[in-house]
Amino acid sequence: MTKRIRLRIAYDGTNYHGWQQQPDCVTVEGSLIKAASRLLAIPYEEVIFQGASRTDSGVHALGQTAHIDHDTNRGLWDFVRGLNALTEDDICVLHADEVGFDFNARHSSRGKTYRYNIWNHRFQHPLKLTRSWNVRKPLDLDAMREAAALLVGEHDFAAFRASDCQAQTTLREITAVKIFTTDELGADITIQVEGTAFLKYMVRIISGTLVEIGKGRLAPDIITQMFEQKDRALGGTTAPPHGLTLVSVHYPDHPWADGNEPVIGGPWMA
Repeated sequence: MTKRIRLRIAYDGTNYHGWQQQPDCVTVEGSLIKAASRLLAIPYEEVIFQGASRTDSGVHALGQTAHIDHDTNRGLWDFVRGLNALTEDDICVLHADEVGFDFNARHSSRGKTYRYNIWNHRFQHPLKLTRSWNVRKPLDLDAMREAAALLVGEHDFAAFRASDCQAQTTLREITAVKIFTTDELGADITIQVEGTAFLKYMVRIISGTLVEIGKGRLAPDIITQMFEQKDRALGGTTAPPHGLTLVSVHYPDHPWADGNEPVIGGPWMA
């Protein structure tokens, strides 16, 4: 009997050309398809994962969500354990549950939370090389927070998307933008963006623009001008991908906030 399984997946995106399967490229989705093909003993071409977010090359995830349909008699724990055994250590399925066929990892989503990490220090931190953008010039967090407040709400984010973005509408709703530090030096800075949906490179362009504001090169009200003029050139650089992490995808029945769920059967089950 065919079942639909929802998976919560974490990965370090450093060695992958993004989530989406691509010919002749190593991707997260492609790696999971290869593992599921072996596990379920079905051809690679017949395995279909639907992910909630097409994270770009180098982008990480704490809580990517995907679903897969299969008709084997494998239990959830066995399925999770098998996928983790057959993928590299920089991919881990953290949680699985069976859902109805009306659930779709992409279309059932009601929003996502992303975090962009910045190491604001003259010298690069050796443990943050692949997880944070090293910004050497001191940042004015008050100015960045003033600008961040202007992002909240429903706006036309045409100036905050990649030139090849194919979205039919650029109206998006941002529900919260938080900027905070997590160390005593104030050097470890996080920009957390929550919204109902995002355009291609949107969070990276927001982050790059906020950094330019923090450096004093742009005024906070540049955000309003970008909304009004729809001109990408008014904003800051597109922040590099390795600082970005998809934290969680939100669903009406199961928000899966910040990774509190154990793997099915408990994390220590043999």
